[in-house]
Amino acid sequence: MKNLLLLLVIFWTQNILAQSKFIREDNIIFDKELKLYWQDNIDVTKTKLSLKDSQIYCNNLQLNTYKDWRLPTYEELLSISDYAVYKPKINEIFENSASGHYWSIIYKRIAFGEEWRAINDYYVQRIYFSDGYSYDNDRTGKAYVRCVRE
Repeated sequence: MKNLLLLLVIFWTQNILAQSKFIREDNIIFDKELKLYWQDNIDVTKTKLSLKDSQIYCNNLQLNTYKDWRLPTYEELLSISDYAVYKPKINEIFENSASGHYWSIIYKRIAFGEEWRAINDYYVQRIYFSDGYSYDNDRTGKAYVRCVRE
């Protein structure tokens, strides 16, 4: 009985700690550790675009008065996965997620403190949040879009 109770406490504590990294504010999730804001409205389940159109979409997105959105990097997109479960999936604080691939991209800073710009010969990967796997990609086709901002 004590072992079962201990396991339940450990599981509950891990769940609370995993969720406490994030704060929900309407249709935006704030990551307290990485200081990132994530789009989490219904559009992330419906917006499926080419890579180029995804970049344009994020650059033009206005959500809760914020206008400085961009496509996330691969590492940023991985950071919202829940690795405490088998086949990592998106953290449960995110209410909107499609069963499909999401775009990520590699950026470079033009100068410290300035805007992010995509590298011309950028490497692209997609993350599939139904099973947590990522896939190398050749920039063709369409995938879902979840924008991020600092």
